[in-house]
Amino acid sequence: MNMQITPPQKKAIESGEVVEIVVDQIECVVIRKDVYDREKQRMYDDSAWTEGEMNALASQSADAADDSSPIE
Repeated sequence: MNMQITPPQKKAIESGEVVEIVVDQIECVVIRKDVYDREKQRMYDDSAWTEGEMNALASQSADAADDSSPIE
């Protein structure tokens, strides 16, 4: 699929800006891949949990278990 963009849209994309478009009545955005990759990295961390994160989750789980009613 080859998409046609206007010169102002092309200039915006080249400068790293997001360009809003509509494709078959679906609102979309076009952004340079390097900008997307950088923002994706900033927003989502799928690395292994640190020991501190695991300890915090275990503590929260234990607190929640203490606060819950016994099963009858």
